Amino acid sequence: MTSARGVALSNRAIALIGVGLLAVGATFTVLLLWQFGDDRPVTKARLEAIKVAGTIVVAAGGLVALWLAARKQRSTELELGRQLAADAANQLDAAERRVTELYTKSADQLGSDKAPVRLAGLYALERVGIGAPDQRATIVNVICAYLRMPHTPPDPGQDAEVFERRQQEVQVRLTAQRILNRHLSTLIDASGTNEHRWQRVHVDLTNADLRGADFAQCDLTDADFSGADLRGARLTSATLAHAKFFRADLRDADLRNAHALRANFFMADLSGANLSGAMLTGAFLDGAVIDPD
Repeated sequence: MTSARGVALSNRAIALIGVGLLAVGATFTVLLLWQFGDDRPVTKARLEAIKVAGTIVVAAGGLVALWLAARKQRSTELELGRQLAADAANQLDAAERRVTELYTKSADQLGSDKAPVRLAGLYALERVGIGAPDQRATIVNVICAYLRMPHTPPDPGQDAEVFERRQQEVQVRLTAQRILNRHLSTLIDASGTNEHRWQRVHVDLTNADLRGADFAQCDLTDADFSGADLRGARLTSATLAHAKFFRADLRDADLRNAHALRANFFMADLSGANLSGAMLTGAFLDGAVIDPD
């Protein structure tokens, strides 16, 4: 029988090797007794020299054995290290594949013509973002892109089926806004932390229909709301530093205590907007419509 390392020794071969070693040992014993069996001083000196030489040989053999053992241990450690690295790489690849599959499936669900499927896609994207922080910026981009898509509000005068379909779409869009609110919120809990917050993400909601949206106390630094419909939106205590509201419709929006440092409100309509306590230092308000105090 063969093995991966060569031919295995049979019981007969092992026995013959043992007998051969015994024979060699017996032969050397006889030779030593024949050569050094008397009590002459010269014989004793020779025997002593042989003993010293034998000790040196045994010590050298021990050193060789120790060196071989050390090499074997080092080889085992290197192989274990390579195996651990390979396992870690495989686990990382598997995790990335799972994230990619979940992301792809979720994005596909957003294209469904059924509102419940689109809702499931949004929640699935949120789960991906919770488990994969490096995907959060992409997920926010996808959700913002969904909110930027054209949308026709429901009208009670429409056909019942059309009205119901558009009403369901309103719920999907509200869910998308709530996901953004949940992960952009600057609110902290009793422990002084906010584990749900996603940082260093960019919000692009240009021309989006955001009527009545709730972004109170959200970090919207550098966000782009150019051309967006934000009528009646809640931006209370939101961080709007450097945000862009170019030609945005902010009628009746709630901007109380908003931090809008250097925000751009060029040609924005702020009629009826509540700006009480809002910090507008450096804000660009040329052409903006603002109710007189």
